[in-house]
Amino acid sequence: MYGLIHKAIRDCVRQEFGADAWNRIEERAGADQSIFVSMQAYPDEVTLGLLASTVGELNLDLSDLLNRFGRFWVLHTARTEYGPLFDFAGSDVRSFLGNLNAMHEQVAITFANLRQPSFTVEDGPDGSILLHYESPRSGLSSFVIGLLEGLSEHFEQPLQIEHVENREEGAPHDVFRLNMAS
Repeated sequence: MYGLIHKAIRDCVRQEFGADAWNRIEERAGADQSIFVSMQAYPDEVTLGLLASTVGELNLDLSDLLNRFGRFWVLHTARTEYGPLFDFAGSDVRSFLGNLNAMHEQVAITFANLRQPSFTVEDGPDGSILLHYESPRSGLSSFVIGLLEGLSEHFEQPLQIEHVENREEGAPHDVFRLNMAS
C-alpha cells in the first residue's frame, strides 16, 4: 500500500486518540518517517504491522479500527487529497458509488502499480442498492462499511448498511445492501 494510507492512519489516530497515543503506536511498530511518503509504495505487511500496533496500543478490535479509518478516509483524506476528483465523482451516494471505479482509474494514473478494488452497483428488487466489492486484498469489509458511513455523512443521506455476502465466510466477494433511511 502507499504511504498516503500510513499518513491517513496516523492522522486518524491523532484526531481520535491524540498525539501521545500515536507516538506510542509509532514506537511499538518501529515505524520511522520513511513509511509516510505519500507516493511511495510499501509492502502490505508494513501497513498490516502499523494496523496491528494500533489495535494493540489502543485495545481496539481490528474491525472497529478499519471502520473508523474508512469514515476518516472519506471525511478527511479523500476530500483533502483528491478534492476536485472527489467532488466530480457524484452529488449523492448512489452516483458516487457508480463512479468509484472511474475515480480509482484516475487515481491509478498517479500511483504506479496500484492494486485497486472494484465496485459494482446494482439496484435491488426492494429499492435498495446492492454494492458488490471485490479486492485483491482480503479482510477490508469493515473499512468499506466505514467508507459507506462516511459517504452517508458527507452527502447527508442516512444509510442502513447490511453486509449480505461476506468473502471471509466463503462468498466470492463482499456484497452490501444499502437502504436510504428515512
